[in-house]
Amino acid sequence: MADSEQAEVVLGGRVLHSAGLADLVWGHVSLRDPGGRGVWMKASGLGFEEVTERDVLLLDERGGVLAGEGPPHREYPIHTELLRARPDANSVVHVHPPHAVALAAAGVDLQAFSHIGGVFAAGVRRYGGAAGLVDTAEAGAALAEALGGDRALLLTGHGVVTIGTSVATAVTTAVMLERACQLQLIAAGFGGVAAPLVPAEALRAYEHTQSERYLLDAWRYLVRRTSA
Repeated sequence: MADSEQAEVVLGGRVLHSAGLADLVWGHVSLRDPGGRGVWMKASGLGFEEVTERDVLLLDERGGVLAGEGPPHREYPIHTELLRARPDANSVVHVHPPHAVALAAAGVDLQAFSHIGGVFAAGVRRYGGAAGLVDTAEAGAALAEALGGDRALLLTGHGVVTIGTSVATAVTTAVMLERACQLQLIAAGFGGVAAPLVPAEALRAYEHTQSERYLLDAWRYLVRRTSA
């Protein structure tokens, strides 16, 4: 759907904005450079909807700008360190969606009681060590350790990170996580989920949501809606 790394990062940001996951000029999506030079991500100071291909930077592991125009985000270590720790992945998203932030702050576990929540039937852990900026390699490595082999992590007092084999899967995971958190907060206003499923039950019920194909079907819709 995009013919360059820069275009793919731009598209990921536009989808995040269209889906309501933008937070002014904060938040970022990255893509591993296929040549091994570092990561592609937008420059600092721009909203997702403002970014053009020339605003997408190629950063080395120390945050040095190898290509593109503009200053890098201070939190680039989220991306460099997570991708260093996860050779199975190629893209990282870090955003501050309001319902995910609220659910993490409430200290309750995300429950799977819909097909959206079913994507996270195995559970989503919370990490309390990143309330402030993740702007050093050490902080990024600690975040990567907390994420482990999962696809998403709630950062208490901060936001979320999601990871995927592509911008498409990482972005769609973030969109679905926010929607799942929103549904749970709605249910909480009516007394909570009456019959919560344990993870094994949820995984059986929502097995169809566990594949990348499921995410990519949603991604294609999100792109169409963003481009309309």
